[in-house]
Amino acid sequence: MDVVDTKLLDQAHLYVLRNTAIVEPYVEQHMLELKDLNPRASRNSTWLQNQHRRTFISWLKKEVEKRFFRDMDSTSASEYDQENKSQRGPTMNSKATKGKTIITYNKRGVPIGDEATKLSTFEGLVARTMVPISYATWKDVGDDTKEDSWRYVLANFVVDPKSRKQTLQSIGNKWRNFKHTLYKRYIEKQKNDPVERKILLTSNPPNKYPYLKKEDWKLFVAQRLSKNWEMQQTGKAEEEIDRVLLWKKARVLKTGGFDKDVQVIVDKIDKLQKSEGSEEVTCGTDDVLTQALGTKEQRGHVRGMGKFVTPQQYFYLPQTVKHFLDAEKKKYDQRFNKLEDELEKLKRGTINASEAESCQMWGDKEDFEDDPIEESFKSSDNSCYLGVGVASNIVAKGSIMSQICEEEFIEVTMEICLQGEALLPIPLEDEFIVKVKDAVGHILSWPRDLVVRCSDLEKVMAKPMRKSVKELACKHGKKRLREPDEESKKEKEKEKENGKLLEIKKEKEKEKESESVPREHEKKRIRIDKSAILKMSAHVVDGKLLKKGSIKVQCENDLFGYESFTYLTWNDFEAIYTCDELSGAIITSYMMFLYEQIKNGQKQDHGICFVSPTATSPSERKSKARHVNDSSKLVADRLSKRKDNDIILLPYNPGRHWVLAVVDMKTTTCYYLDSLRPSNVNTQLQKIINEAMALYFAHTTKKRVKVNWVNTWCPCQPGSTECGYYVMKFMKEIVDKGVEILVDDNVGGGKDEYTDADIDGIREECSSFGATIIFR
Repeated sequence: MDVVDTKLLDQAHLYVLRNTAIVEPYVEQHMLELKDLNPRASRNSTWLQNQHRRTFISWLKKEVEKRFFRDMDSTSASEYDQENKSQRGPTMNSKATKGKTIITYNKRGVPIGDEATKLSTFEGLVARTMVPISYATWKDVGDDTKEDSWRYVLANFVVDPKSRKQTLQSIGNKWRNFKHTLYKRYIEKQKNDPVERKILLTSNPPNKYPYLKKEDWKLFVAQRLSKNWEMQQTGKAEEEIDRVLLWKKARVLKTGGFDKDVQVIVDKIDKLQKSEGSEEVTCGTDDVLTQALGTKEQRGHVRGMGKFVTPQQYFYLPQTVKHFLDAEKKKYDQRFNKLEDELEKLKRGTINASEAESCQMWGDKEDFEDDPIEESFKSSDNSCYLGVGVASNIVAKGSIMSQICEEEFIEVTMEICLQGEALLPIPLEDEFIVKVKDAVGHILSWPRDLVVRCSDLEKVMAKPMRKSVKELACKHGKKRLREPDEESKKEKEKEKENGKLLEIKKEKEKEKESESVPREHEKKRIRIDKSAILKMSAHVVDGKLLKKGSIKVQCENDLFGYESFTYLTWNDFEAIYTCDELSGAIITSYMMFLYEQIKNGQKQDHGICFVSPTATSPSERKSKARHVNDSSKLVADRLSKRKDNDIILLPYNPGRHWVLAVVDMKTTTCYYLDSLRPSNVNTQLQKIINEAMALYFAHTTKKRVKVNWVNTWCPCQPGSTECGYYVMKFMKEIVDKGVEILVDDNVGGGKDEYTDADIDGIREECSSFGATIIFR
């Protein structure tokens, strides 16, 4: 008898299988699984074929067995459905199990498409059939059960291995929902009837769910009928004894009463408890016992509560936080109502007679020297009212951020607006915020004498004439003032006369403006007659903009990565016609012109985006450190919103001089272009960009790379006012030719300085674009 070699037998077997039409889908499926399991090695076709020959027969046996058992489950499910046609019943088998379904994901790793729906349905099947309902929580489910569930999903779907945690969480949610459905349908309605409760404890699982085991069902019913579970659902817990009472009980003497030292604290506690109900609710660690003892709570221990109770457990329970927030809301409502009452009194002029008399009579010298507003800043309470013109003319409510920002100003945050149309004493020019209603939520600089703490509101309202009396005292010494009625009449008459004079002056000025030609220039317009574009745009600006004063220019959101706008005035255009220093509004409008040309396809897109000049240029109201911090955050935010653009143009004005920074994100290089050709880069701009890049890399998966700074050669300006035109010319050349001109040191085409024709070309583009904005 000849013995056939097993290798030859396997080869023959494989040959037969490959040439069978029924087996072809299995061959393709096996090849796909090999590629998924071995993505690198599968690139080699010879390795893939050898691996397929070696493992296909054993793999096919297992696959056929799986299909066989699945078909058995489906047939049992179909028989059950035929018996119960009126009810839908659970999904016993997913349609996606005919073959492995490939799951697709979006950028955030979330399954999408019809395959995601099939996967979700299959996860519900796994949750109902493979995870016992006897477990109280998902954490109690064993790791073996979770692993079996994950493997069963892998056997029917091609999913990303990284999605294991996500898939198991989804199975856990569906498992909890399934348990909740069982409770609502079969337990909740019968739990209050004693007879029904006994029947439930001994009942079998519902016929609708034949895969539920009797033992698991009985444990599940017992859990849902237990008192502990009901307390968890209703939120009812054991009544907690106040630690103040425990502290007192622990210090009661055997003979009754308290020791002398303890009695003092007990009396304080009683007073605080009485005041707690009528005035303010104490909450958090600063409760009644802490106030009475006068010392703060220590870490890891709560006085009066025994061992193992931490401050985090005792003081910061959800109910405690809710009471605390409710109490804070009550405080603010009370203060706000008081403020509204005081404002109504001021508007109606119904100030108490005693307050008016105190303003008329002279006081001691100390009364005039004391300043309640100055003393109020020693208080720890930071809530305050903000006035305009006079401290009693309150327009908003806020909080003090820092005591002194400058000598006469305080940094505050506006929280509530009371008079929205009132003008800010120091507007936010960079953000175009002028009125009080637009400044809610912003940090502002406010005059020190117009900031009134909430606790000192009554003092300030009671002494409205103190400042004027003090001034009169300096003029007339300790003489008595005239009768207040006579003095007020004279002041009113003077105000009327001054008002009439002002009205006459305004009317004369209007007549002069209407009669005279709109301008007599301090500077002559340069090379206007030689350019028809400049001449025409100047005519438009003089005719349209001089009367309006200014026009609002709305920037597109994609220009700077956020919604922004600026204002163009007649003086801005006049600077173009006289070749004077340019404002940030002109630089912004020219960047809009370049952006529209790129967007409309007039210029090739080299992956360029822009940063607003107002976002980085320094402000007089900010210190250098704060300016660098704020500007770097804005630049980092722009870098994160740049999409696919790798070249960032950043105009910067350190002080009456424009420079340009160009950041190349591919090479992490920053090119510095200054038409004065200094030997060093501006240090403040360097700090802003370095910190912005560090913030950007910290919020991305990329490794942080040090910025390479290059002081690029560029044409040199001949005078002192051409820097703005040179910066716009630099930006135009980079938009036209890309970053290669910076790499090759070819800015300006090798010119030592730009010609008049080059500068006039920039002037024409900028002025004509501005003229078109006027007509929009």
